Amino acid sequence: MLLSLLVLATWLTDVTGAALIELTGKVGGEVTFHCPVDKQKTLKMLYFQKGIDFVNGYYAKKDASKTAWRNTRLDLNKSTVHMSNLKPSHGGDYKCIIMYSDESSIELDVQLRLTVTANYSKPTLTVHCSDAINNFSCLVQCASHGGYPRKEVTWHVPQSLTVVNNSTTRDPDTTTFNISSTAYVNCSDGQQTSLRCSVGNVSSDIFTVCKRKHPLGHSPSVTIAAICAAGVGFCIMVALLWRCCCYKKGQRKAAAECEENGCEEEVIRLHANQGAC
Repeated sequence: MLLSLLVLATWLTDVTGAALIELTGKVGGEVTFHCPVDKQKTLKMLYFQKGIDFVNGYYAKKDASKTAWRNTRLDLNKSTVHMSNLKPSHGGDYKCIIMYSDESSIELDVQLRLTVTANYSKPTLTVHCSDAINNFSCLVQCASHGGYPRKEVTWHVPQSLTVVNNSTTRDPDTTTFNISSTAYVNCSDGQQTSLRCSVGNVSSDIFTVCKRKHPLGHSPSVTIAAICAAGVGFCIMVALLWRCCCYKKGQRKAAAECEENGCEEEVIRLHANQGAC
């Protein structure tokens, strides 16, 4: 998607006294270069070059458009070269070489400098914390993408942190940069920390770290262990009661049989044992 034209032209003077025009464009956008051709004279040649590389232009004796850059268009009436779909590689120094037919030995060399930039996306924070009682800490990652030129992640935090990794990659199509930084935050002092990160003048939202998900002594593992212990104790109690009841039932049955059969001493012993459970 093309961005709107953003051109900042500033006339400067270099050490040789030649005019220098500075322009700024955005990645994916477009920019227009102007070559100051004298309309009162007959133009013989207008070459627009980057260094010694031909970009686009006009020559009275041959068609120069065949070797022009595909993302450029020459407007000879306005003496401009329009460049679209800008990439970081398009940045650099350009020049207009102008020659008139009545002044074959005179060349007007106009210098132009293009700077191509891209805004980084709003940084995002990703937090992973270890909620262990004896080692409470967090790893925080700040990531931003699609920017140019290359920049670094800056951390904004009231207390010290340790940066453990910085990563930079380039998009193969746009050649813009994707950057990330990972920092270690020690939360052992129990103090909650609010932090943010920035890339250039783009800042992330404020994020709070070192905030436990569960109060000390009330973690899910502790709760589950307590429930399991209570369940095991209940099962043991039920088993003991069931065994005691079965034992009593057997004693009563044996006593009844002895009473019918006349085993008086055994009946007395069984009745005595019934109260033992």
